[in-house]
Amino acid sequence: MKKIKLIAMTAAMGMVFAACEPTLIDGPEPFAPVDATVLANGITYQQFADEACTQPDPAGNFVKFNSASGVVQVFAEGNESPLYTGAGGVFKIPVKRGQPGEANLIFRIVNSDGTFTDATMKLSCTPPTELAPEMLLLVSDNGKKVWKYAANTPYGNAGNSGNGPGFDTGAVDGQWWGVDCADSLTTQLAHSGGVAYGDEANAAYMVFTEDGVVNTYDPTGKAIRGGKFEVKNYDPSRASGWEIGKLITSEPALLFPWSMNENGKGVTEYDLMYLTPQQMTLVYTKGNGSGSWGEISYWKFIAGSPDPLTMEGKWTYDPANAFGNAGNSGAGAAFNAPGVVDGKWWGATPADLSGQLAHTGGTAYGDEAEGAYMVFEGNTVTTYAPDGTKVRGGEWEAVMNDFVDGAGRGAAGWELGKLNTTEPALLFPWSINEGGVGVTSYDIMYYDANNMTLVYTKGNGAGSWGEITHWSFVRMAE
Repeated sequence: MKKIKLIAMTAAMGMVFAACEPTLIDGPEPFAPVDATVLANGITYQQFADEACTQPDPAGNFVKFNSASGVVQVFAEGNESPLYTGAGGVFKIPVKRGQPGEANLIFRIVNSDGTFTDATMKLSCTPPTELAPEMLLLVSDNGKKVWKYAANTPYGNAGNSGNGPGFDTGAVDGQWWGVDCADSLTTQLAHSGGVAYGDEANAAYMVFTEDGVVNTYDPTGKAIRGGKFEVKNYDPSRASGWEIGKLITSEPALLFPWSMNENGKGVTEYDLMYLTPQQMTLVYTKGNGSGSWGEISYWKFIAGSPDPLTMEGKWTYDPANAFGNAGNSGAGAAFNAPGVVDGKWWGATPADLSGQLAHTGGTAYGDEAEGAYMVFEGNTVTTYAPDGTKVRGGEWEAVMNDFVDGAGRGAAGWELGKLNTTEPALLFPWSINEGGVGVTSYDIMYYDANNMTLVYTKGNGAGSWGEITHWSFVRMAE
């Protein structure tokens, strides 16, 4: 029998108290655990196509329910994070593209003796056929996307100008200060509470997935932090005059997620100021209202994995390192910045390529010149001479390694993935010192929305120091 120990006290004149002996008072017996059948029979629900529950739909993803047994937790089978807690309300069935049109949901009640009773119900649902526009930008149609720090001033502060449109093309309206590059974040640990977590580096990255999960990694691929994310109130027209939406995480989960000058305060709700396939700018206002010019923190990120949206547009040769050779060092992680080629032996500028026709088989095609460019449109790529004359083209696809361990460079620690074309289609697509061998499968060694380094190993394995061919490209301003 459960006992509750109370201490009785008696008041005397002059507010003098005398303690009595403790008395044990019988407490109530715990209620018997709820039977699973009773719990299930007490759940009533209706499904809707919309969150406001105005459009009834027997396969709708929004569920309005009531529990006759009292407060329950609702889970999607296989996920221990509750969708909802309460005796009634509205929750959304978590569904993603490609899954069956039904979902198993678990309604759980915590009994008074500390045990659980679960009732599982199978509901019809409607998996999306395509991603919402904002999710397409964040995770790509592939369902997974890497984001890196922007190269210049990726983190800093500004005054809240109230001018949301001033954040166009990744600018920060009212900017006061910004760290020159992410490597310099090691000097800004006052903002992280004095702790270095490992993401204070240019090559750190984060991965967003269509499941609504974001994870952050250091340059070696070691996980640092993560959580769930969602975008709310997405409005690319920026009707508010400030943000285009809210990016919300379940806990501080992004790269360097610390509010400026608040000694380690982690941010979980960002104003989404700018979002394209290539760029993302976030702001935390610290509660300072629009137009107040109070201090705000900002972050700038760029896409770090190729897909039809991030590749779209014009690309040309890196002006300092268009084409050349190297030894296969095996150190893929050393290709950690634009134009960097580990083990490099020699490289040509775009102007030098006209003197390198031995590699093309002796033919001048027109793209061995400064100003030549290639255009990615969807899954096609077309190469042009500087005067706009078409040189070659074909289809392309990028097959990326899983960005989980080793910064996505696979077991050998070499490439991030493969860029494949149906025929030699890129700028100067010739293997070095092979008299005109055209390349159709490249190792992707570095990629961000504005820079790309590719390699053709000629079959020479990672770490062999055998000769490889390298190319570096940069995005052209539109």
